[in-house]
Amino acid sequence: MLNETLSKSDLNKIKRLIRKEINDFKKKELESKIRKFVKSEFKEIEDLDKNFEDKVENITKEIFQAFHDLLYKERYIMKSKVKRK
Repeated sequence: MLNETLSKSDLNKIKRLIRKEINDFKKKELESKIRKFVKSEFKEIEDLDKNFEDKVENITKEIFQAFHDLLYKERYIMKSKVKRK
């Protein structure tokens, strides 16, 4: 057994390490729960709609096309639409 007394800085370092480990554990736990939930939901969606991937692809293409149109057809969008405070 150690009979050493710990300084305040040592105690603070230990507390930080403990907090970090707890936060990492919570994050891993949350990620696993989210993955489980998303997998179950997507399985249900794919079961209901066989063309799910095609619909997602079409929506993504439409979004990218709209983004392209917004940025390249309106050249000065940053100057005209965005105002500085």
